[in-house]
Amino acid sequence: VKAVKGQEAIYQDVIAAQTKTAGEIRSRLFELRDSSAIPFGKAYEYAKEASAATGVRPAVILGILAQESNLGENVGTGNWNDDMHPTRDRPVFAELMAELGVNPDTMKVSKKPWYGWGGAMGPSQFIPSTWVMYKDRIANHSGENPPNPWNARTAIFATGLLMADNGADGGTRALERKAALRYFAGGNWNKPAYAFYGDGVMKLADKFQGEIDVLEGR
Repeated sequence: VKAVKGQEAIYQDVIAAQTKTAGEIRSRLFELRDSSAIPFGKAYEYAKEASAATGVRPAVILGILAQESNLGENVGTGNWNDDMHPTRDRPVFAELMAELGVNPDTMKVSKKPWYGWGGAMGPSQFIPSTWVMYKDRIANHSGENPPNPWNARTAIFATGLLMADNGADGGTRALERKAALRYFAGGNWNKPAYAFYGDGVMKLADKFQGEIDVLEGR
């Protein structure tokens, strides 16, 4: 009887530790580029919704957003007049901001890098000309119309949709990594110089999958 009670006490300690760990995971802040951080539990909730709609693993969606946030720490933020492509994106951006009823001068966009144009918006880092192509689908899936690129839940749906179109819904690690590279580099996804992005996303996805397994009691 003492042995059984001893094992029961150990079991209860393990449950208590797992519960504490799960609580810590849920409450930890999840950084979002050019937007306010949200609790990881909320980010996972949104990613599960996006996954149900797109077939892309929640951990992979979160891996993309975390990678973009990490890059943002180094790249910084820009403004639409200086950093955005003048004909491809600026007019579209002005229209999108008018729809949202916000001043384009106050909205954060990515700074122009040395190799091209900036102007990507919000946590999912869509450029305006890409966002407008996805706008109706994002609205249909997220329920926000017009969809706001800086809204955390909407951005997570946008990431899921683009990753699915890139092939991440195929479910294999190789397809997920390739989709991440296409998210970053488009048709240049297979250039060795961009391998860091795909590797980084998958490393983050592995970390998040481990935490998701704790939250789901696996």
